[in-house]
Amino acid sequence: MKVNLFDRLLLFILSIVSLILGVAVVLVGATVPIGWAQMELTRYPYNVVTMVVGGVTALIAIRFLFFRRRRDPKVDSVMVSGDHGPIRIAYDTIIQLANRRGSQLRGVSSFETVVRQGQGGLILTLRIRVLPDIDIAALAKEAQNAVKSYLEETTHVPVERVLVQVTELGDGNRAIRVWSGSGA
Repeated sequence: MKVNLFDRLLLFILSIVSLILGVAVVLVGATVPIGWAQMELTRYPYNVVTMVVGGVTALIAIRFLFFRRRRDPKVDSVMVSGDHGPIRIAYDTIIQLANRRGSQLRGVSSFETVVRQGQGGLILTLRIRVLPDIDIAALAKEAQNAVKSYLEETTHVPVERVLVQVTELGDGNRAIRVWSGSGA
């Protein structure tokens, strides 16, 4: 969910005002006799200041109560426009496509994808387990390019970024893996 600058500023102000009011109440409660504090707070200037600060704090708090309830449900798909209406592609489908393409790369032992929505498209995080004696930097770049272009060609969904995490080395003793010379 995107939080705009105005909402962040209001949340910051609410936090600061709440902190100041909380500290003030603690200090007043700890150092000032109750009778004197009650008499001082009911005087004209203090009464107005107290009401204004309390009102502003209440309004900001109410704003964030409704702000919290307006949250969008968890996004688990992306919409693409089609000739006869919108097309919804589930993140699970995008994950399967990315994993399929990524696991075809030479030197990859295992491949996992995490998808989230970004500002200008999808943000993919690729978790790759590589085979030993592979140029990891070159493989990571190849994975970024291959997965990004494959997803954009097959789904027509823009991919904003592709982050790569090489988690560990795979089992290099297995001779089961067959590599294709084209890397596809």
